[in-house]
Amino acid sequence: IVRMESPIQHFSRVATRDVDLGEGVVIPAGARVVVSYASANRDERRFDNPDQFDIGRKGNSHLAFGAGNHSCAGQNLARLEGHALFTALTERVARFELVGEPVRRLYNMTRSFSRLPVRAVAG
Repeated sequence: IVRMESPIQHFSRVATRDVDLGEGVVIPAGARVVVSYASANRDERRFDNPDQFDIGRKGNSHLAFGAGNHSCAGQNLARLEGHALFTALTERVARFELVGEPVRRLYNMTRSFSRLPVRAVAG
């Protein structure tokens, strides 16, 4: 889910040295670099059918929680909470139905809804 709809869309850093990306592209020291999770998590060179949601996708090495030194400190708690939530929902809810028009919260760094009217239908 977070690969498809990463809550954090991007972050930036300043290059501390020249970095050669190959093919004649060099990021000069002092340049601001933006990493786009939204793009990286749908990179067709990394993911088959990147725009398709597949709950059983194997090898899902998305960047939604960051990586290395910049990985999310709360990612294990988020996974545990997500697992608990979805386990409880599968026991009680057959499906969700959209009952109104979703409204996106407009902000350039995060992706969320200010309104998402849904109804849970018991299973």
